[in-house]
Amino acid sequence: MASKHKGDSQELRIVLLGVCGARKSSTANGILGREAFKESRTRESEKQTGRVEDRNISIIDTPGFFNTQLTDEEMKSQMMKSLYLSDPGPHVFLLVINLETFEEDERNVVEEILENFGAQALKFTMVLFIGIEQMSKRDLTAFTFSQKFQELVRHCRSKYHVINSKNEMNQSHIAELLEKIDEIIKQNNDHHYDNEIYLQYQTKSRKERNKQQEKNGRTNVQETKQEQVIVRDKIRKYTTDTLEIHKKTRMMKKR
Repeated sequence: MASKHKGDSQELRIVLLGVCGARKSSTANGILGREAFKESRTRESEKQTGRVEDRNISIIDTPGFFNTQLTDEEMKSQMMKSLYLSDPGPHVFLLVINLETFEEDERNVVEEILENFGAQALKFTMVLFIGIEQMSKRDLTAFTFSQKFQELVRHCRSKYHVINSKNEMNQSHIAELLEKIDEIIKQNNDHHYDNEIYLQYQTKSRKERNKQQEKNGRTNVQETKQEQVIVRDKIRKYTTDTLEIHKKTRMMKKR
């Protein structure tokens, strides 16, 4: 169950998600109106705060999904850190998609969200498409009707927003984005993603992995036993054949 935020109605906590090269850090800087994050490949989750539209905002930037510089365990650790930095939990996960590279990126970011935060996280996720200024109105319309676009936003209950890149952002763009986020919070009955959900999900996932490992372990033991039986049979056959040869040799010598 998500938790209702009490006493923090003026604070908005946002966790940015996306693949490598999605320009999450650049987007965060555009929202905050300053160079808060380094615009290079993010290796660790980082938090920056600011005053935007007369409200306190905390933005947590995360390493991009499919980051070849981090192991799976390191990636999971950084996702966990993002929740720690947004404690007691983010109001929204912004899944940043760069329109310039979206068609080239066939990897399933939704599966990554499910893997790291569980299905409940999608209730608090909004897709943020950036780089609208790179597309004509006609191309943008065609894009929003494309199957790939429809499939992605469907996972997030059709919650999405399209915005310019950082250098093209203005206050009205940011105000519209915050209004969309407020709508999500309202849809979720003023609740935020509860970090306890994450702990429960991770505990459940760990138990399932342990069960699978135990199952695989038993399978490996069985396979090992089968291999041992095969080896023993081969040794027995070899020994029997060798003794038979020796026996025949002795009999021939006696003749």
